[in-house]
This record gives sequence, C-alpha cells and structure tokens, in this order.
Amino acid sequence: MDPTVRKPNPDALPGAEEPRAGYYAVNGTMIYAEVRGSGPAVLLVSSVYEDAEIYRGVAERLTGFTVVTYDNRGTSRSGRENWPGCGSGQHADDAAGLIEALGLEDVVVFGSGTGGIIALQFALRYPELVKSVLVYEPGYFSLTEDGRRLQDVASRTIDHYLTAFPDDWVGALAALGRATAGVKEGTSRGFFEPPTGKEWYGERRDLNAEAFVKNDIQLGFETPDEAALAALDVDVRVVCGTSAVPVFRDIAARLAAIRGTVLDFIPRTHHHLYFRADATAAYIQERASAPSQGRPQSQADGS
Repeated sequence: MDPTVRKPNPDALPGAEEPRAGYYAVNGTMIYAEVRGSGPAVLLVSSVYEDAEIYRGVAERLTGFTVVTYDNRGTSRSGRENWPGCGSGQHADDAAGLIEALGLEDVVVFGSGTGGIIALQFALRYPELVKSVLVYEPGYFSLTEDGRRLQDVASRTIDHYLTAFPDDWVGALAALGRATAGVKEGTSRGFFEPPTGKEWYGERRDLNAEAFVKNDIQLGFETPDEAALAALDVDVRVVCGTSAVPVFRDIAARLAAIRGTVLDFIPRTHHHLYFRADATAAYIQERASAPSQGRPQSQADGS
C-alpha cells in the first residue's frame, strides 16, 4: 500500500463510515471504486492524475445519495491496459461500464478538470444513464487563446524536462508548476502546490504524477463536439469557482455559451476545489437534489 493511503486525507470527516471498496472488470481492465451511502446515484469523476481518495472529503459530506468515486484507468489502483493512449472516450466508457456493473442509473455526474471532459463524454455517449452532468472548469484548452498558450507552455516544459531527466514524473510535474506559477493571480506558489495544512494533496499528486504527464496533458488537447454538445438533451451545468483563475473561467464561459446557459459558481473555490470540501459538497448536494431540466428551452424548441 502506498504511504499516502495510510495517511489520513485532511478533509476526511472524523468517524465517517468506510466505503464499500472493490475492483470491477470494465472494458478489459480492472477499475478500483468506492461506494458510499444509499439513494440516487452521484458519480464523482476526478482528473486523470487524481483518484478516488482525492474526493473522500467531498464524498463523505454528500448525504442521501449513493456516491461513487473511482481511480481512472492508469491511475493508482486501477489497471493500465491500453493506457496511456486512451482518450476521454475510453475513460467515459470505463465510467459507464462501472455504473452498469454497480447496477445504477439516472446518475448525476460531477467532473472537474479533465474529469469534466470525461463527464461530458459520458453524457454524450450514454445519455440514457444520466440525470444531469456538472462540469467544473474542464480542461478544454483549445477553446481559448490563453488556454492554447498555456497548453503550449505545458507541453514544452514537460518535453524539455524529460529529455534531461527521463521518467522523472514528479520532477516534470514540479517543473510545470514552476513554469505556470503566474497562472495563480496574487501568488508565486506553483500551480499544483497545495496551501498550508493541505500538504497531503501534494503527496497524492506526486503519487500520480506519471498519469498527469502521460494522459492528463493529452486530454487537454481534445476539442468538444460543439454541435453534439449544443444538441445534447441532458441537463448540463458548467461550473466555476468564484476564485477561478482567468484561463479556466474563460474556458468554462465558452463551454456555457455553446450550451446557451450561464455559469454556476461554487463559493471560495479555485481549480483544486477539493480544498473546499464543504462548499463543493454543498453545491453537488443542491444540484443533485434538484429536478433535471434538460436542454435550455431556446435550443430545445429551435428558437
């Protein structure tokens, strides 16, 4: 067992019931998943370099739901078959296969970062399984000029570092954090560095650094099918933190415009929203409890 699993997540709820953990055969690999509670289904999809443990604090705060968290293919405890070449479509197929293996349906899907890309692909490919999808600051960098510029910096930084230090995934991620420190307004802290008291998240990030380098950056080059997204007859909410850095706020705004909706906001959160487990869980709880609204009326009726 890796050392960060033995250390407690700083946002875990004291005395919370342990999840029902297991491995599920899905699309030619084994997916590790954790299930908590009972009631309507909520699926939390992390970025592909994060895993189920990252969302423990959020999952434990959701009440009245069957809450599913899992490790994406290639990350932590899940299998690596046909990885890292898989894109968001494969990851979405894995998520849908997991939901079907658990016997769930009418799922509220919440995804952040590249997990937001996977969540959208889930809804596009399996609308019959979805009640609504909540997409938090998805990493569709191609949608804005600043996003394309940041993606270019990321790729060049990673390539340069790994040429000098092959297979040093942790070092490559640290180099990227330094190169993009200016993305966080008002701080010189590297983009991936957690605040004081949240150092555990940095250790967990390093555990999955290889998955970031090999797969997360790859998903950031994907482009959404704008026509399919606009026509999708599923309740899609595009979400930002009130402390969002401009590049992610602009990407989210562009995605909301494609849907013909306005942005939702989670108070006091930025891109790494699990640092604010209370606020994140409260938002998901509210949206998961609300009736599904489908497409915006202006698109549904052709007006």
